[in-house]
Amino acid sequence: MLYSIPRLSSKTIKQAVGVVGCIIMPHNVFLHSALVQSTEIDHNKKRCVQEALKYYYIESTIALVVSFMINLFVTTVFARAFYGTKEASSIGLVNGGEYLQEKYGGGLVPILYIWAAGLLAAGQSSTITGTYAGQFIMGGFLNLRLKKWLRAPITRSCAIVPTMIVALFFDTNEHSLDAVNEWLNVLQSIQILFALIPLLFLVSKKQVR
Repeated sequence: MLYSIPRLSSKTIKQAVGVVGCIIMPHNVFLHSALVQSTEIDHNKKRCVQEALKYYYIESTIALVVSFMINLFVTTVFARAFYGTKEASSIGLVNGGEYLQEKYGGGLVPILYIWAAGLLAAGQSSTITGTYAGQFIMGGFLNLRLKKWLRAPITRSCAIVPTMIVALFFDTNEHSLDAVNEWLNVLQSIQILFALIPLLFLVSKKQVR
């Protein structure tokens, strides 16, 4: 039995790289590291440290597996319904729910609203994790100790304002909005190494706690 290495066409490389970026987002690397430090552990006891690392390893693994499965389900559903069809080139975030409703809804199942709820949940999750990661970076790297009432609007504005600008700027062009989203995921994939390598270098030092 012969095995071959999977090959990607030039049209799908961007999507494949973007999937990595949207699952393992670089700011989440800082977030998980900060969450580990937020737990009170006796660092002088090796057993306590190993036990804490074990549970955080399980937690991170479950989160990544669930995120991967959700992306896999979404990709599989669209591929099963629209691969090789004329509609495939015109489907995006804006009209994806309408195509799913037409294909699977049958007038009975509210696929369109399920799609909308999924997009809302994904947006909320990304915004929350980005906000928390920014909070830890401001307090750790930049040593900015702000009051909660001031820190909250600043960190949330950093996430919301650029999103609103992009949404308003590309409001009249659905394909441009999808293209921006794809390239942002690709950018996140490239940035993973710039976040992961320095972090691994720092946490491997005994002087860093």
